[in-house]
Parts: sequence; structure tokens; C-alpha cells
Amino acid sequence: MAVSDSTDDYSKRKDASERRHARFPGGFLFRVPWWLLILLTGWFIVVLGILRDPEYQRIYEELSAGISLTLYLALTSYFGSLLIGLVVGLVRSYPPLPPEVGMRPGKVLGRIGHTAVYNLLSVYVEFMRGIPPLVFLLIVGFIIIPSISDPVVGFLNLYVAPPLRDLSQRLELDYLLLFGGRVNAEVTWRGRDPATAIAGLSLVYGAFLSEVFRSGIQSIHRGQMEAAKSLGMTFFQAMRHIVIPQAVRRVLPELGNNFISMIKDTSLVTILGTSEITQLARQWSGSSFQYLQTYAVLSLMYLTMTVGGSMIVQTLENYLRVETITGTRRQFPLLEVPRRLLRNVYVALGGKRR
Repeated sequence: MAVSDSTDDYSKRKDASERRHARFPGGFLFRVPWWLLILLTGWFIVVLGILRDPEYQRIYEELSAGISLTLYLALTSYFGSLLIGLVVGLVRSYPPLPPEVGMRPGKVLGRIGHTAVYNLLSVYVEFMRGIPPLVFLLIVGFIIIPSISDPVVGFLNLYVAPPLRDLSQRLELDYLLLFGGRVNAEVTWRGRDPATAIAGLSLVYGAFLSEVFRSGIQSIHRGQMEAAKSLGMTFFQAMRHIVIPQAVRRVLPELGNNFISMIKDTSLVTILGTSEITQLARQWSGSSFQYLQTYAVLSLMYLTMTVGGSMIVQTLENYLRVETITGTRRQFPLLEVPRRLLRNVYVALGGKRR
């Protein structure tokens, strides 16, 4: 009876709200996403310029050479930061505890080691969060890499490069993208190589993502870990099968936001001289003095990548949300991704979600 009354009240409120909107002339204008229409208008203006204007076409051809490197930097750096953030966040999710009286020597040493690792990782996190990413990229490119490049490059040339040379000959590939050199030649590691940018961005974002994972892990009720241990699971088994899957679902929006930020922050590596799209835009605008056209095309490229990434993240969030509510594991075929993206665009333009 109570459920029926609440349903009737909800229906009455919904009908009253619809009547109020119906009586107000032009009420639909308040529900139109004007921000999206403005962005799409600017996007179409630049696209028409690229299609019709030879200057825009030439600029696009020059900058498009760096799109693959920009996406490569973003994806590789984000994957590295996910690994760093997960490990650091897992350690910092459990603050150190003092040894207890009568504890075995092995556990005492374990708690001492955990305390030391916890404090070292806390120094890393606070240091990375306390300085600008651009400053740390300068430190990596001009201080850290020159000091460690010789032993690292020697190891790579001795143990890693020979198998890669054999693989390149079989696949007819001769370019080693990571270090910006030829596989058939000696491997070198300089400050402007993509490996330097990947190392710097991974360390910076690893600190931020560690706090995201830490908050997600600590949000899981402690009773679930105790229940897993009572079933005979080890700490790592409980983390892998129970805690971390739930934590990732809870922090997925924040992980998606950091991925979008990673795409935009790849522009910071232009200070190292890495030839991504921002560096190419700076070089082209400095030589041709076409600043308006060049940076309009550059903005179009970043806007396309970030908006596309946002829609993919939103689609994944909706999929996981429905799976969590229904409690059933569903397939997520690749062919459904375009359909889901189009549905999100339709809803953003004011359409009704089915």
C-alpha cells in the first residue's frame, strides 16, 4: 500500500512538472546543451577551413604527423601511471603499525619494512603533488636522464637491442619508437626522446592516481577483507578478487578524468623538444607566422581527442553501472561501442534516454 502511494505521488509530481514546463513558452530552450552546440560550431568551422583553405590543409598535414606520437605518449604514460598508482596506493592504504609484544621476528621485520616503504612512498607522493609537472619534466630531462642514461643504454644495447634487431628484420621494421632511434643502430637515450616524456608523465600521474586508488580501497568496508580471510584467502587473493575490483568501479570516473588530463598534459613535453603536435605547432607557427590558423587546428585536434576519450569513458561507466545494478555479467562487444557513443551524443543534445 505504501509503495502504491509513493508511486502515485511521484506520478503526480511528474505530471505537475510537465504541465509547468508546457505552460512556459520556450521552456525547451533551457534544456538545450548550448555549451555543446558552441563547441560543435567552432569544431565545424575549423573542419571546413581544413577542407576548403589550402593554408589550413597544409597546417593540418604538418601537425597530423605528431598525432600518433601524442596518442602513444598518452596511452603508454597512463598505463605506466596506473601500475605505479596501484602499487603505491595499495601500500599507502594500510598505515604502518608498531610491533606487538611477543610477535615473531619475521612479522616484526615485516612491519619495520612496511613502515620504511610506506614513508618512502609518502615522500614520493607528496613531492610529486607539491611541484608543477613541468618542473619535474625539466628535472627528468636535464638531470635524471643524463645521469642514468649511460648504464641503462649499455644494458639495452647488450641484452635488449639484439632480440629487437632480429624481430625488426623478420617484421621489416626499423624504427624503435620508444627511444627515438633505429633498431638496427645503437640505442641512445636523450632528454628529448619519447622515453623521457613517458618516464616523467608516468611518475607524475602515478602519484595522483595512487591517491585515487587509496581512496577507493579504503572505501571498501573492512569486513569484506575479514570475511575473505575467514574463507581461507590470502591478503593478495582478497585484494585481487574482492577489494580491487570494487575499488576500481568506484574510482572509475576519476580514472577517466585523469586519462583526459593525460592527453592534454602531453603538450608539456614540448619543453623537452619531443616532436608531438604542440611542438610541431610551435615550430610551424614560428616559421610561417600563421599563429591563428596553427593553434586553431591544434585546438581542434586536442578537442577531438579529449571529447572522444570522454565519451568512451562515459560509455564504460554506464556499462559497469548497469552491470552492477543488475548483478549479471554481460558481454561488451566491440561493435556496440559506436552505438553507445552515438546514444551518448544524442542524450547530450537533449534527447531522451531509453
